Amino acid sequence: MGAEEIVRKIKEEAEAECEKIISDAEANRRKRLAEARAEVEEQKKSFVAASEQKAREEKEGVVRAARLNARKVRWDAEEKIIAEVLEEAAKALKEVKKNGFKGRSYSEILAGLIKDAAVSVVAAGAGSSSELEVRLSEEDASFVTPEMLKELSAEVERSTRGGVKVRLSVSGERIKSEGGVVVSGRGGKVEVNNTFEQRMARLSSGLREEIVKSLFAEK
Repeated sequence: MGAEEIVRKIKEEAEAECEKIISDAEANRRKRLAEARAEVEEQKKSFVAASEQKAREEKEGVVRAARLNARKVRWDAEEKIIAEVLEEAAKALKEVKKNGFKGRSYSEILAGLIKDAAVSVVAAGAGSSSELEVRLSEEDASFVTPEMLKELSAEVERSTRGGVKVRLSVSGERIKSEGGVVVSGRGGKVEVNNTFEQRMARLSSGLREEIVKSLFAEK
């Protein structure tokens, strides 16, 4: 093999090697570029998902806040209306004490409250005799007389079964109340609170339901 042939062969091998290097480099570049694009797309998807999640959370937060605010407005409205109803009832009670109600004096109304409470105490006590104490406010004590209590004792006896002997007496202890009575057996084991405040408290749940139905029921 002559010198020229050797030089030509070396040149061809060098060119082939160079082409291979260039080809490998190009393939490697395309691979890296594809990987980079895939990574960018993955990051983009993650970013979009995170953004959407954040948007949903923010939206849910706004909705929760709106619902809480709506509940607060509703509760405030309920409490305001109930307070107004109770205030009006208290004013009406003062008028009843002065002028009576539907032809009945306040003494008669108070007697009915005492009788209802006494019957409940006797029924709960289930004894052969019942010494009952009547506790009143300072103002209401003036509406109750010994004659009234004697007559009420007889009425309570007639309304209970088993021939229970009943004796009602006014306690020296006074209660703080707009009106009504607390009746208890001796020793205070059984007690029935029939005051204006307690009766309104028992009715408040029903009153609240009526307010909700009237003003806040969904269409």
